[in-house]
Amino acid sequence: MNIRRIRIRMPKWQAIRSANWAKELLMTFIGATLSIILTFGTAHILDKKQQREDGSQTAMMVIHDMENTAEIFQSYATMEEQYFNIAQSVRTNKDNGQVNSDSLLALVSYLIVSSGESYTFDDSGERVFLSSQEVWKTIDNPSFIDAVQEFFQSRRQIYNALNSDRFFAKPISNDEYFQLVLENPDPQGLDTAFWVNVTKKYIERPEVSIFIDYSFVRRRYFNEYADNFRSMANRCKFMMGITDEELMRYVQNKSRIGKPLKDQKLIGKWQAQTADDLYVEKEFRKDHTSRTHMRQYMSYSYYTGQIVLDCTLYGTWDIQGDSLITTQLSDYTYDFDKSNIHYQPKYEETINTLLETWKQSVIVSLENMTKGEQRKSVFASIDPSGNKIELRESEGVIYLTRCGKP
Repeated sequence: MNIRRIRIRMPKWQAIRSANWAKELLMTFIGATLSIILTFGTAHILDKKQQREDGSQTAMMVIHDMENTAEIFQSYATMEEQYFNIAQSVRTNKDNGQVNSDSLLALVSYLIVSSGESYTFDDSGERVFLSSQEVWKTIDNPSFIDAVQEFFQSRRQIYNALNSDRFFAKPISNDEYFQLVLENPDPQGLDTAFWVNVTKKYIERPEVSIFIDYSFVRRRYFNEYADNFRSMANRCKFMMGITDEELMRYVQNKSRIGKPLKDQKLIGKWQAQTADDLYVEKEFRKDHTSRTHMRQYMSYSYYTGQIVLDCTLYGTWDIQGDSLITTQLSDYTYDFDKSNIHYQPKYEETINTLLETWKQSVIVSLENMTKGEQRKSVFASIDPSGNKIELRESEGVIYLTRCGKP
């Protein structure tokens, strides 16, 4: 806080006996008092204003946490329905050979317990809010603080219940799954026929049937939790006088690390930051067309070296506000290169079969990616150097670095 030095004007001693000295003393006192009021009063007003802003930021952080929690439970319900539909399809078609490998692997993911807890949440916002009483002092609203504590307590109780309730627990243990794979150590043996046999073995077990049949119960709870947390968020917005637009701006500012992306800055070639077995290059052209080239290096137990999948897709792009809008067109090319692998002659047929399986999987994926016009919107920022871009979407964050000079 900057406090100005207060200079008090003193009366002249030689005039102290005159009739004006009392008036002069009074004016000196008034001037000094006003100076103190102006100095400390203004500082107090600024402090209160900053406190309100800090309180609003803290409130929006917690409300955003509530809305995120609601979205997570909504996604649980959506995934639960998708897996249930797959399980029903497998149940119906397990004997007629009309089940594809993707459905079987999805069913395995649905039924088998993972190595860690099935349901987890990010409690970083909770720890920030509860870590210091100073945070609470910026929010002059006891009802809001009570509502936030209720949210944290409810969320923790729900997640604890989900991880302990048998109706939410997957029916096949990770140890049992490992034993199945151990009995078939040949990776090529884990084909569609293998998973069909596994499915036939376990799909009618009582615990598996109950888990699938009670999918609608889990969905009902997930949707109910999502509604409850949305209601908490809306209630807290009303308490603090925070609008949806203000919260959206807060989320955007919180998410943004760099500067807004402009057309001229985007034009050129960019490389995605990926693992060593994947190379992705994106080119954004002046005419608002785009080209994406992917190179996947594929290893396997039957050969040394790597089979290389080269794939190129085409599309269009546009920047609207903070968003990069891309549209995937139906054009694409792909090619498998196995010239750099080495293997024993006895594996020739096996590798050719494997390669054909991969080709069919790639074709299906590309057809799905380019079916019609696939439009996608991501939140885009560029760093001060102009050579790195952040693309933020619901599935995660992608970083692109410029190839060569801008």
